[in-house]
Amino acid sequence: MVKITIDNLINIDHETEIIHEEYTGDYHEKNGSHFLVYQNEISEKVVMKYDTEMLTITRFSKPSTIMKMHPEVVTKTAIPTPVGPQRFEIKTQLYKKSATGFKASYQFWQGETKIAQYDLEVHFSY
Repeated sequence: MVKITIDNLINIDHETEIIHEEYTGDYHEKNGSHFLVYQNEISEKVVMKYDTEMLTITRFSKPSTIMKMHPEVVTKTAIPTPVGPQRFEIKTQLYKKSATGFKASYQFWQGETKIAQYDLEVHFSY
């Protein structure tokens, strides 16, 4: 078991939200990839898979949400909302793995419109 600390600075329409969350979860490494696994505040399983090049966050909601962050590739995601899935392109400015987690700065876009900026930092400790 590990303690997972998540800090996320979110900017949407000139408004800033600061998120700080702590969870108990699991950490393991396989084939050069690192995995953090925990249950979020609404009891969904979340898996953060990361290596030196890319971060993938999977939230096992209904339907599941998968977000991939890679600084050289624009990726796509769909996030379920009460009014149906919202589709975004993810543009990653920064991704850096560390010994105990990672940092990622990324933006959600719809067409030519930037919807949100995220500065995410995740660490784990035993």
